[in-house]
Amino acid sequence: MVAMQDGNDELGALTAENEIPVLPVQVITRPYMLQQIRGPGSPTVHNLEADTLIVGRADDADIRIGSTALSRRHMRLERYQGGYRALDLDSSNGVYLNEVRIHSAVLRDGDTLQLGNAVFLFHEGK
Repeated sequence: MVAMQDGNDELGALTAENEIPVLPVQVITRPYMLQQIRGPGSPTVHNLEADTLIVGRADDADIRIGSTALSRRHMRLERYQGGYRALDLDSSNGVYLNEVRIHSAVLRDGDTLQLGNAVFLFHEGK
């Protein structure tokens, strides 16, 4: 610590002379993603940008999987508390999260979702 002499603040003078530049911080984010790793159309990556997405075999599904093992409207993905959750839309073959059949569940990074013969990995945006 520098002592004050004759009423001069030497510490303040040293600080002003040795200013440290403030650099802007760039935060790189990636979107939430559903990576299809097995089944018709794999491998494929789907960026999840909409608030609600329908997964199924219907022509108008947001994420279309060409397989009769999926219902036309099999699952809905929706934004939930800053992330996404998956909801089974009363599909015939169900939605499996990490090998457990679910009706609704919040998704976490690295989760696997199985819909019929299609398997997906969920990746959180960061």
